[in-house]
Amino acid sequence: MKTSSFHLHVYGPRRASTPTPNCIPSSFEATENRLREVMPSVLFEPDGSIAWASPTHQIVGIVYDANTEIQYVELRGHCSGTQLVELVSVIAGTTNVSEYGVMVLPSRQWKNLQTVARSMDD
Repeated sequence: MKTSSFHLHVYGPRRASTPTPNCIPSSFEATENRLREVMPSVLFEPDGSIAWASPTHQIVGIVYDANTEIQYVELRGHCSGTQLVELVSVIAGTTNVSEYGVMVLPSRQWKNLQTVARSMDD
Protein backbone atom coordinates (compact mmCIF):
# COMPACT_ATOMS: atom_id res chain seq x y z
CA MET A 1 0.00 0.00 0.00
CA LYS A 2 1.49 3.30 -1.10
CA THR A 3 1.30 6.29 1.22
CA SER A 4 1.76 9.93 0.32
CA SER A 5 2.53 12.94 2.48
CA PHE A 6 -0.01 15.74 2.40
CA HIS A 7 -1.33 18.91 4.01
CA LEU A 8 -5.00 19.54 3.18
CA HIS A 9 -8.02 21.59 4.13
CA VAL A 10 -11.16 19.52 3.48
CA TYR A 11 -14.50 21.30 2.92
CA GLY A 12 -17.99 20.10 2.10
CA PRO A 13 -19.26 19.58 -1.44
CA ARG A 14 -19.28 22.58 -3.77
CA ARG A 15 -22.59 23.80 -5.09
CA ALA A 16 -22.82 25.18 -8.60
CA SER A 17 -24.38 28.39 -7.29
CA THR A 18 -21.43 29.28 -5.05
CA PRO A 19 -17.76 29.45 -6.03
CA THR A 20 -16.60 29.14 -2.43
CA PRO A 21 -16.47 25.85 -0.53
CA ASN A 22 -19.30 24.82 1.72
CA CYS A 23 -19.31 23.53 5.26
CA ILE A 24 -19.37 19.82 5.98
CA PRO A 25 -22.99 19.07 6.88
CA SER A 26 -22.33 17.48 10.27
CA SER A 27 -22.17 18.84 13.78
CA PHE A 28 -18.99 18.70 15.81
CA GLU A 29 -20.71 16.44 18.36
CA ALA A 30 -22.03 14.01 15.73
CA THR A 31 -18.56 13.78 14.21
CA GLU A 32 -17.04 13.10 17.61
CA ASN A 33 -19.57 10.32 18.29
CA ARG A 34 -19.01 8.68 14.88
CA LEU A 35 -15.24 8.72 15.28
CA ARG A 36 -15.47 7.15 18.73
CA GLU A 37 -17.90 4.45 17.54
CA VAL A 38 -16.63 3.64 14.03
CA MET A 39 -12.92 4.40 14.37
CA PRO A 40 -11.98 3.97 18.03
CA SER A 41 -8.28 4.07 17.10
CA VAL A 42 -8.68 7.76 16.18
CA LEU A 43 -7.82 10.06 19.06
CA PHE A 44 -10.31 12.95 19.14
CA GLU A 45 -9.89 15.74 21.67
CA PRO A 46 -12.56 18.23 22.86
CA ASP A 47 -10.72 21.07 21.07
CA GLY A 48 -11.17 19.26 17.73
CA SER A 49 -7.66 17.84 17.47
CA ILE A 50 -7.49 14.43 15.83
CA ALA A 51 -4.75 11.84 15.40
CA TRP A 52 -4.85 8.47 13.66
CA ALA A 53 -1.76 6.31 13.31
CA SER A 54 -0.57 2.80 12.58
CA PRO A 55 2.50 1.33 10.88
CA THR A 56 0.93 2.24 7.50
CA HIS A 57 -0.34 5.76 8.15
CA GLN A 58 -0.09 8.81 10.36
CA ILE A 59 -2.63 11.63 10.18
CA VAL A 60 -3.02 14.60 12.52
CA GLY A 61 -5.34 17.53 12.20
CA ILE A 62 -8.13 19.59 13.63
CA VAL A 63 -11.86 19.87 13.04
CA TYR A 64 -13.09 23.48 12.88
CA ASP A 65 -16.77 23.97 13.58
CA ALA A 66 -19.01 26.90 12.74
CA ASN A 67 -22.35 26.98 14.55
CA THR A 68 -24.08 23.69 13.72
CA GLU A 69 -21.75 22.48 10.96
CA ILE A 70 -18.08 21.77 10.44
CA GLN A 71 -16.43 24.69 8.68
CA TYR A 72 -13.50 22.55 7.46
CA VAL A 73 -11.00 19.92 8.56
CA GLU A 74 -7.25 20.44 8.40
CA LEU A 75 -5.33 17.19 7.87
CA ARG A 76 -1.64 16.47 7.42
CA GLY A 77 0.45 13.36 7.40
CA HIS A 78 0.82 10.33 5.18
CA CYS A 79 -1.60 7.58 4.19
CA SER A 80 -3.19 5.91 1.21
CA GLY A 81 -6.04 7.56 -0.67
CA THR A 82 -8.37 4.86 0.64
CA GLN A 83 -7.48 5.69 4.24
CA LEU A 84 -8.00 9.41 3.60
CA VAL A 85 -11.45 8.81 2.12
CA GLU A 86 -12.32 6.50 5.03
CA LEU A 87 -11.43 9.15 7.60
CA VAL A 88 -13.26 11.97 5.77
CA SER A 89 -16.33 9.73 5.30
CA VAL A 90 -16.57 9.06 9.02
CA ILE A 91 -16.02 12.74 9.87
CA ALA A 92 -18.73 13.77 7.38
CA GLY A 93 -21.15 10.96 8.20
CA THR A 94 -21.54 9.94 4.55
CA THR A 95 -19.71 7.86 1.98
CA ASN A 96 -20.62 10.42 -0.69
CA VAL A 97 -17.47 12.54 -0.24
CA SER A 98 -15.81 12.28 -3.66
CA GLU A 99 -16.85 15.83 -4.61
CA TYR A 100 -15.83 17.40 -1.30
CA GLY A 101 -13.60 20.42 -1.84
CA VAL A 102 -9.95 20.12 -0.91
CA MET A 103 -7.35 22.87 -0.76
CA VAL A 104 -3.94 21.28 -1.26
CA LEU A 105 -1.27 23.15 0.68
CA PRO A 106 1.17 24.80 0.37
CA SER A 107 0.29 25.28 -3.33
CA ARG A 108 -3.27 26.44 -2.47
CA GLN A 109 -4.72 24.40 -5.33
CA TRP A 110 -8.42 23.50 -5.27
CA LYS A 111 -9.26 19.87 -6.08
CA ASN A 112 -11.96 17.43 -5.15
CA LEU A 113 -11.35 14.61 -2.69
CA GLN A 114 -11.62 11.90 -5.33
CA THR A 115 -8.82 13.47 -7.40
CA VAL A 116 -6.58 13.86 -4.34
CA ALA A 117 -7.21 10.28 -3.19
CA ARG A 118 -6.49 8.85 -6.65
CA SER A 119 -3.21 10.78 -6.87
CA MET A 120 -2.16 9.35 -3.51
CA ASP A 121 -2.63 5.79 -4.79
CA ASP A 122 -0.85 6.28 -8.14
